[in-house]
Amino acid sequence: MEMELYLPFVLSAAFLMGISLFISPNSGVTQETLASICSQTQNQEICESILESDPGTASADLPALSLISINLTMRQGSSNLDTLTKFVDNSTEPALKKSFRNCVNLYSSIMESLKTAYQLSEAGEYRKISQLGESLSLVYKCENGLPVNSPTGGITEDMIITCETSASVNQYIVGVGH
Repeated sequence: MEMELYLPFVLSAAFLMGISLFISPNSGVTQETLASICSQTQNQEICESILESDPGTASADLPALSLISINLTMRQGSSNLDTLTKFVDNSTEPALKKSFRNCVNLYSSIMESLKTAYQLSEAGEYRKISQLGESLSLVYKCENGLPVNSPTGGITEDMIITCETSASVNQYIVGVGH
C-alpha cells in the first residue's frame, strides 16, 4: 500500500530527470569571455566584479549579459542621480548648487540614453548602441564642471567603470557577430 503512494512521486522524478538529459544546460558566459570583455576597460578586475555582482551573469548568454550590463549601469546612474539631487538640496553655496544642478540635468539625460540602449539591446541591435559612450562623455562633463574638492569623485569613478563595462560588453557582442 505504501509503495502505491510513492509511485507517482518516483515516476514524476524519473520523468524530470529524463527530460533534463535532453535540455542542454546554459552555463553562461565563460570566465575567459568575461576576461576578454573586461580587458578593454580601465580596470579588468573591477569590471569582472561588476558583472559578477548580478546573479544572472552566471547563466547569461551574451544577449542577456548585454541587458544585465546596461541594467547595472542604469542602477549606478540612478544612484548617482539621487546623490547629486541631495547635493543640490543641501548645498548653500550658489555656484556649487548650480554645478550640482547641471550634473542632475546631465544624469537625467544619461538615464534617458541608457533606457534607449536597453531597448536596442532587447531588440538585438547591438551595433546601434552608441548611448553608452555618450553617457560616459556626460559623466565626464558633470565631473569636470565641479570643483576639484567635490565629494563626487567616488561615485563618478563608479559610473565611469560601469559605463565602460557595459560598452565593452556590447562592443564584444558586435565583434563576435551577434
